[in-house]
Amino acid sequence: MTSSQPADRPRTRGWRIGTLGGAPVVLTAGWLLVAAVLVAVIGPWLQSRLGLGVEAYLWALSVPALLLLSVLAHELAHGLAAKVRGIRAREYVITLWGGHTSFGSSLATPADSAIVSVAGPAANVLLAVLGWLVGGTTDGLAGLAMTAFTYTNGFVALFNLLPALPMDGGKLLEAAIWATTRDRLQGMLVAGRAGQVLAITVVVVSLGWPLAHGQRPSVSTAIWAVVVGAVLWSGAQASVRHAKAQMGARGLDLVPLARAAVAVDGSATVAQVDGVAAAGAPAGTSPAVVVLDQGRPVALVAAEAWQSVPPDLRGSTPVSAVATPLPAVSVLTVLQGPAAAARVARAAQAGARHLVLVDPRRGLLGVVAVADVVRRLG
Repeated sequence: MTSSQPADRPRTRGWRIGTLGGAPVVLTAGWLLVAAVLVAVIGPWLQSRLGLGVEAYLWALSVPALLLLSVLAHELAHGLAAKVRGIRAREYVITLWGGHTSFGSSLATPADSAIVSVAGPAANVLLAVLGWLVGGTTDGLAGLAMTAFTYTNGFVALFNLLPALPMDGGKLLEAAIWATTRDRLQGMLVAGRAGQVLAITVVVVSLGWPLAHGQRPSVSTAIWAVVVGAVLWSGAQASVRHAKAQMGARGLDLVPLARAAVAVDGSATVAQVDGVAAAGAPAGTSPAVVVLDQGRPVALVAAEAWQSVPPDLRGSTPVSAVATPLPAVSVLTVLQGPAAAARVARAAQAGARHLVLVDPRRGLLGVVAVADVVRRLG
């Protein structure tokens, strides 16, 4: 799978096992769990079926190793295809459910999205063909491993091409609708809905097929059906929510939501702020106070903190003493549309409760509460 992430988003937690084209390859704890489960299941099976001893577990280790190779090839193919389109891969992550490739910038066109998305399944098709060719010349346990490798890659390729998010095929469907309607969000919404249908279908078919033939589904089948369905539903629902939120944000304008603000230098005293505030705000109102450092907003003064300073100390108390530092993501210069909504979301994730609005030409425009933006977006 692929995804686009902000350049300043924290790296995924896990073990960095290498670098591909300058992008780190991260192995998460979830993948180690997958490897342990595979060895625990396959090792005893090889012992009982083939009469092997401890070496059965050594052969069992080849299964997660070959699967890791398949996932890496899939994700690397995404990254190489993106590089051809002039987009840099940010990181390759191997997770409990496979992997994903993140990029430092968005896939800007339907062609970018389609080419990058199809590259992953194409890599698995090539690996399946390679496994089939090698398997035809080997026998025994090596031949069995190659057979598993072939079918695994074939299945991964076909499953990823299903036209539903979060699969790569969902990205292809999104790109097709995007190219037709010139509306990426519409494509994302449709592909996300298709993903929700796929999630339900996986559960219904997995449990209903045995029942239709007069049998009970096994406990393992039921567990895997529910888990896979839940993962697919979660990814699809995230896409649907993102698309709907971005559609709702198309008419967003942060400026009308802002409260009047005055700017002061960090060296100013509270008494000096009194004068600036009185001159810069309408009568009867209390403006927000933004502290500047070399012209950049760096802190915000809450009204109660500023006004609670005793009169005899207001002339000697620097405003910086009652100010709260602002995280960099709290200063917004993009003030309208989905791009503004995305920046508000990033600021909220960083724990910001207020945003400082700045226009490159007009300067400080005001301060808006994150809660007010959330209410505006519904």
